[in-house]
Amino acid sequence: MKQLGHRVALITGAGRRGGIGAAIALALAQQGAHIVVADICAAQTELLTVNNPAWEELQTVAREVEQCGARALPLRADVTDAASVQQMVELVREHFGRLDILVNNAGIAISPGPVVFMPDDAWRKTLDVNATGTFLCCKYALPLMLDGERGGRVINIASIASERPKPNMSAYAASKAAVVALTRSLAQEIAQFNITVNALLPGDVETALKQWGVQLEADAKGLTYDEVYAGQIARIPLGRFALPQDVAHMVAWLASNKASFITGQAFAVTGGREWT
Repeated sequence: MKQLGHRVALITGAGRRGGIGAAIALALAQQGAHIVVADICAAQTELLTVNNPAWEELQTVAREVEQCGARALPLRADVTDAASVQQMVELVREHFGRLDILVNNAGIAISPGPVVFMPDDAWRKTLDVNATGTFLCCKYALPLMLDGERGGRVINIASIASERPKPNMSAYAASKAAVVALTRSLAQEIAQFNITVNALLPGDVETALKQWGVQLEADAKGLTYDEVYAGQIARIPLGRFALPQDVAHMVAWLASNKASFITGQAFAVTGGREWT
């Protein structure tokens, strides 16, 4: 039996095929939820980061959701802009009339490096997307979730960097630590409405963002991509990077009735990794 039948889920940062957001969208659709996939689908800035997915790629993710038998709605949205987030939520209301699951997955890592060399704009943009974006989506999506008086789920994708930060990743680690703190505070605020709020702390996940990070580290250290990759695998007891589906399965469980008494928690998804 599908555990999420007739529920509606909104997943931000879901526009990249092979990414965590897309995997979450498919996992929830396979459990019967209707899915809104949102991403910025905008041109890149000059800051050093992974390219944004194109609108066509987001539409492809939506079609893959529909192949699971679910309804899908792809939306452009900038999670750092309150008006854009409000418009996104209003379109969810118009198309589905309800919201049961919010997954704040949109995130970014920009211009990693020592604090003394970090561009001010890189710090601000990282905090804007990862921390403020999560806040804005919660702020404007929760009223729609509350309207139904059915309870709901908020699942924030943070990072193990929030607890075990690496050098040269200060902005990213700080932004993800903010997401965890927001999770724990918000969980207490809205528990009375039967809405749970939890966070996931992925470690190394086989995505385009991770591949970009490995190459950056290799270039900085004068090593090959394979050397850095092997070194990172060596610190994971289970002997591999996570797949996006490993994170998605945990999201699907937290979204289900089986996790109805769990809130304010941050779950590591690291393959047992305990050191940086």
